[in-house]
Amino acid sequence: MIKIISSSDGEAGSLLNAKREIELKFVEVLFVLFFLFFLSCAGPSPSDIAKSEKGQLFPVERGESWGFIDKKGDTVIPLKYQGAVDFSEGRALIKKDGKWGYINEWDILVITPEYEEAHKFSEGLAHVKVDGAYGYINHVGEMVIEPKFEKVIPFSEGLASVKYNGMWGYINKEGETVIEPQYEKAFGFSDGLALVLVDGKGGYVKKDGKVYIRPVFDYAEGYSEGVACVLKDGRYVYIDKYGEVILKTDFESARHFSEGAAAVSRGGEFGFINRSGLLIVQPEFDQVGDFSDGIATFRIGNKWGFVNKKGEIVIEPQFENAVSFSGGLAIVELGGGKWGYIDKKGKLVWKSFE
Repeated sequence: MIKIISSSDGEAGSLLNAKREIELKFVEVLFVLFFLFFLSCAGPSPSDIAKSEKGQLFPVERGESWGFIDKKGDTVIPLKYQGAVDFSEGRALIKKDGKWGYINEWDILVITPEYEEAHKFSEGLAHVKVDGAYGYINHVGEMVIEPKFEKVIPFSEGLASVKYNGMWGYINKEGETVIEPQYEKAFGFSDGLALVLVDGKGGYVKKDGKVYIRPVFDYAEGYSEGVACVLKDGRYVYIDKYGEVILKTDFESARHFSEGAAAVSRGGEFGFINRSGLLIVQPEFDQVGDFSDGIATFRIGNKWGFVNKKGEIVIEPQFENAVSFSGGLAIVELGGGKWGYIDKKGKLVWKSFE
């Protein structure tokens, strides 16, 4: 069975266990229905966080009530919702009366809570679930692509992957099929290419549906920062947008680049390489996440901390779980169901308990 990661749309496979298992655990506590599909594979990115007159906003929960804080930990939107998810394109998901809708950064309800499941905006559209099927709405809540799909992912580079009659294909923003459903799985476009799964093998297609790199890989990732990591002839290598191998490795595992660094493992321990393939963080951790805001999560034993690109531990391992920094703050689990946000000095700026 192929192990696939698509960094372009966040869909992830087994090699992202560190960050993804962390995020999934937080998902259960933090984001409820919103992440039943999308965040089973992806986490928030800096671009997803709202910027208002008071700065960037972060969803928080206390006593089963949700609202938003700023980077200093001050409450900007009162804790009054049943659920809340990061802002994207000026809209934040909130749950009210058991349904999902959207507010703007001034806490004005802009899309009425009426969806059993809803997701963040990407390229002007967000996918929502109505009567068991998925469609897409625009920023004012108009249903621009009728709900008829079994599963969908966010739009990227003008196209979205959708599942219909058990197979995956692609539609445009008018809802027109541009690549017929024919794949076991299809991921988002990046650099004009999308990772697809055919007969258990990963390959890449162009936006016109033509096969660009034949599906021959037992392990593959979506393109990120201009390259993709694949398993070729028993070695993890990086290929460019033409399918040419530009970097070979001799590591037990490797994954996509994020902020110029990619996680690799040797002897069961994880570190990071740069775009030249040189180790910048020695493999000495039990697991690692991706770099974000210049810092990555790592685990030693059963505790998580943070490391920089020089391999320096900037926040000592002390947390039950941790998610990479985004917008200057990171989510950490403190144990006993308690969690909070820390700044880059490791200071707790907000906590889920009094």
